[in-house]
Amino acid sequence: MGDPSNITRICLIRHGETDWNAAGRLQGREDVELNDLGREQALEVADYFKTGNWNEIVSSPLKRAFETAEIIATQLDLPHIMVRENLVERDYGQASGLLPEERKSRFPDGMIPEQEEFEHLRKRAFEALNEIAAELKGRNIIVVTHGAFANSILYTISGGEFGSFKTRLKNACLNLIEFDGAEWEVVFYNKTAEELI
Repeated sequence: MGDPSNITRICLIRHGETDWNAAGRLQGREDVELNDLGREQALEVADYFKTGNWNEIVSSPLKRAFETAEIIATQLDLPHIMVRENLVERDYGQASGLLPEERKSRFPDGMIPEQEEFEHLRKRAFEALNEIAAELKGRNIIVVTHGAFANSILYTISGGEFGSFKTRLKNACLNLIEFDGAEWEVVFYNKTAEELI
């Protein structure tokens, strides 16, 4: 890593739990709200950020992410949440809302009609990440997004070592990545606030 003052730090957070998460339903673009546990998780995440100097918060527009961001922003006295459409979750097409056994029986070959292709998700997510890093260069940025979205970024940065297909991201997990102007590095991933504090 180069000059520490030029490093852009982004902490990618998967939103807190929803009732669909608790039930195991596949949650894509559906706008499901946090449940009470999800709100508690967001408060715990905010406690973690109180120990550092986090300047900006950016969120997906979907309720579960935005509400997670709102709770964190309120606790940290961050006045403005930047909402980015391109941080939305992967579109799971006809599998959205289904339980694992329902998905297996309806799509035994794993081919899901209208699902966003993984390569498209990966490219979209990495472009969104680089846009934020360019716009807020040298800052410490909290980005609240979704499991498949964040996982595809981890997959890209690690060259497939972890992330998509290998890592199941926990609700409200933190994934810290840094950019020195030339390359991205994963500092840690899939950690809960409790594990870090």
